Amino acid sequence: MDDILPDFDRELDVIFGEFRDQNVVQSFVQAAREAKFTGTLYIGYPVLTVDDERIEFDAVLVSRDRGVIVFDLYSYDGAAGVVTVIPANVAARQEQLYAALYNKLNSFRELRRGRTLIVDLITVTIHPVSDTRIEEEESRLVGLRCLNRLPVVASDSRLDDNELRHLNAAIQRISNLKPAKKRDNVSKRNSKGAAIKEIERQIANLDLWQKRGSIEYVNGPQRIRGLAGSGKTVVLALKAAYLHVKRPDWEIAVTFNTRSLYQQFEALINRFVFAQIGEEPDWEKIHVLHAWGGSERSGVYLHATSKIGCAYRDFGSAARLYGYDAAFDGACKEALAALGNNSLDIYDMMLIDEAQDLPASFFQLAYRLTKDPKRIIWAYDDLQNLGDTHMPSAAELFGTDRHGRALVSLRNEEDQPQQDIVLPRCYRNPPWTLVTAHGVGFGINRIPLVQMFPDPSLWRRLGYATVSGDLSYDKDVILERNPKSIPEFFARLLTPEDTLYVKTHENASDQYRWMAEEIKRLIEEDELDHSDILIVIPNVKQSRSISGTILNALRTAGLQGHVPGQTSSKDEVFRPGSIAITHIHRAKGNEAPVVFVVDAQFCEGSYGIKRRRNILFTAITRSRAWTYITGFGEAMTRIEEEIVAVRDAQYKLAFHYPTREEAERLAVSSDKTQTDSALAGDDFDDLRIALKKAKRTPWDNLPADLRRDLLEVYDPNS
Repeated sequence: MDDILPDFDRELDVIFGEFRDQNVVQSFVQAAREAKFTGTLYIGYPVLTVDDERIEFDAVLVSRDRGVIVFDLYSYDGAAGVVTVIPANVAARQEQLYAALYNKLNSFRELRRGRTLIVDLITVTIHPVSDTRIEEEESRLVGLRCLNRLPVVASDSRLDDNELRHLNAAIQRISNLKPAKKRDNVSKRNSKGAAIKEIERQIANLDLWQKRGSIEYVNGPQRIRGLAGSGKTVVLALKAAYLHVKRPDWEIAVTFNTRSLYQQFEALINRFVFAQIGEEPDWEKIHVLHAWGGSERSGVYLHATSKIGCAYRDFGSAARLYGYDAAFDGACKEALAALGNNSLDIYDMMLIDEAQDLPASFFQLAYRLTKDPKRIIWAYDDLQNLGDTHMPSAAELFGTDRHGRALVSLRNEEDQPQQDIVLPRCYRNPPWTLVTAHGVGFGINRIPLVQMFPDPSLWRRLGYATVSGDLSYDKDVILERNPKSIPEFFARLLTPEDTLYVKTHENASDQYRWMAEEIKRLIEEDELDHSDILIVIPNVKQSRSISGTILNALRTAGLQGHVPGQTSSKDEVFRPGSIAITHIHRAKGNEAPVVFVVDAQFCEGSYGIKRRRNILFTAITRSRAWTYITGFGEAMTRIEEEIVAVRDAQYKLAFHYPTREEAERLAVSSDKTQTDSALAGDDFDDLRIALKKAKRTPWDNLPADLRRDLLEVYDPNS
């Protein structure tokens, strides 16, 4: 994609994978810069197979002016004196590297020109004497000072932008890892099926930041952060697969907060490992685990309690003891107390997705479960919740030692593996959808505002640039998406008018009937699959009854639907031939080409407005291409007016920034007081009586169906 091209022409971008010798690599990278190489230099990457043997590459350069050069850094083990003949073992190693990479590149039709590759592969072994340079047919033994004398591609034979994209995609091991759908049914040039097929093809190649996040290896802790939709889950899956292939003896845990990510992680890791070595992952060594775990699937916390020998608490018992919001925190603190000053050292590496949704006590437990040098990689959704602007530091998450020193610290140094990686681009949502989500989430066109960042500069962290005005307190400002944060293919493949649709209906049944017919049209006329569509219900407490009504509307239209956790497995959101219907909690962490946000009127009201608008923001940002926001009544009319105002402003956000005092109030004001006062009304008397009765009844004595219903309503992980 367009992100990658500047690397090829202007400077050398070094991506550090897992490598053998720090001194050797550091000297080599310095020499490569002095030789004025351009493009991307992969260190310790990729891992391929030839003749059923696993081949680890020391370094690979992908460059417009030098093509592809494979560097062997360690094979020459002779004296540093004069040498006139390339040793047999060096030549054999080069042949092995050449064959492995040639076979892999040759499997991509985009990289073939007739029966040959579009680029010549050069193999070079590094000699310890800096000015050594020996060439024997296809083999080269070269000192570091002679790197600049390696061949340069003739100007008329240099690779074009498209060829470079395909070449990097193949090296990164992503090109054949597109979504499993082949979309063979797509025949219309301008259908939505054709558009999403091209979008999926475009995002198959990692951008500059994503490839650094997925390949770059730190022999210790590492943080990967970015906006929702910037590709953190894919980056973690690829990193887990790469290190599993490279170090198959390691015990690697991949964990997360949202149960539905089981399916996504297992599928991604399986495909990523198979693409590298043609084999399935060893699921005895790489473990996909929920952070908590329960009776149906294991989890990090559950595994820890069994090893410690302390009591395991499920959500119900933890919530009764510590409260709904602090249930997991309390459970993890219990396990830490039972563990004392000991460590379990179970895993060689742990990768943690959705770090923003997990308590610090879980990270401290993860620290005790992971062997030295504490290879813990955590991915954090920056500003996932509009009101949550604080990103915990490594010290806050992992704690300090008895001397008050942080157990984990992060720093980035030049020509060293990056410990703190930022993914600045949003690939999940078209820019118009994202601006609309922020507009209604903050209530930019609502009186009064719903919420606001206490620090105006956070808008830039969110990917916005100032069009006019002054981004400061008590000033008028107009903001738009920073062009650098937008992948170019959205404007080429989609339009604002087609991407975002809002409609206020007469009533609920009219809404569901219209939605079912529109879904039927999308499948029959626009060449989309059932599993391309996700229906999101903002109102969690009424989601069971609402989803039942939606299922009936789909059946009437001749469509099949399912409700994850009710009519299908909790861990399977999307199914072939069926439309997924889910509440907002289960929708988190998932995405689909088409998202229907139904009963959106729930997100406007007299109480709990901040929470409601955060729900609307999250629901809208599940969409990768097309978003339908529907509802009924006056509340929906007001939401529609806000969305239209964003559209009429050409997807810019124009507003008066509050004063410092007002911004702080809007940032820290809680829905709790408003919600509690609303719950004091007579409408909740029956619920209050039922809850009192439930509290007097031991959890295990409650009927199984009632326990299931209570967890469905109140457990965010259900």
